[in-house]
Amino acid sequence: MFMYDTYVKAFETYLMSLNKSFYTKKQYTLDAKQFAEMTQHTEHINEALELYSKEIQETYQKVNTINRKFAAIRQFSTFLQLRGVITAYNEELIQPLAKLDTELDFLKEKQFKRALSFWPYQYDIAQNAEHEWLALRNAAIVFTVAELGIKPAELVRMEWKHIHKQTKEVIVLASKSFRSLPIPSRLLELLDDYKKLTEQFMPLTEYSPYVWLGVGNKMGEPLTVKTIERIFKSMSQQMEFKVTATNLRYYAIQKELDHQHDTESLFGQFGYARKGVLVEREQRFPKKN
Repeated sequence: MFMYDTYVKAFETYLMSLNKSFYTKKQYTLDAKQFAEMTQHTEHINEALELYSKEIQETYQKVNTINRKFAAIRQFSTFLQLRGVITAYNEELIQPLAKLDTELDFLKEKQFKRALSFWPYQYDIAQNAEHEWLALRNAAIVFTVAELGIKPAELVRMEWKHIHKQTKEVIVLASKSFRSLPIPSRLLELLDDYKKLTEQFMPLTEYSPYVWLGVGNKMGEPLTVKTIERIFKSMSQQMEFKVTATNLRYYAIQKELDHQHDTESLFGQFGYARKGVLVEREQRFPKKN
């Protein structure tokens, strides 16, 4: 039995010496730690690699995730070889898998327009104040995702103080960072209408800092990502095609790429940590005739 975990810390230092990015250093170190935990009962490096490859492919579905982990362990194995811990290893056991050239879940233009008009129509036919408010709130949610291309987790963090009418900008909070995005006048007007109706329909929430509130929520508390998912699921069921926050977001991304085709600046705008992720998404967008 060989204990690879004793070399994980030294591997992290080795990655720093190679000037690897913070993200790569963090992920590769975590992958090496996972490898050590999974293979702690193996005797030889090739046995460990074979076991790791099998476990990873059974645990993870995405080819990109599997290939990144394989790349990390190839680097870790090379490090062990350089340190004289192992003499050689079978690299074939952790070769990258072939990527599936599948298109992303994407909306057609007619579907996109129908998705944008769904909640405004529900607002027009609302029979009571609650249904009217819910329809306007949901319309504003859909328009916000469609215009800004933000993720559900970023959407639910929105506070009114993040929206600056004078400069027509909105601050979008990610888990560990933030970015400033331009906000169109028509979206500002819709959000203003939603805020006014919220103050009428739910006067006790007037001082809540959060933009997206719910009828059944604790007073003044924001919606959750699960609630956002349910809103889109309800739309999909009634329109009879799949619409999600993600495929609305992809539509917004493709629109921007068509306009300026500059992944260098756009990957940060849409909240991706690395340009390569946006490039990979762009390659999987449906081809236009």
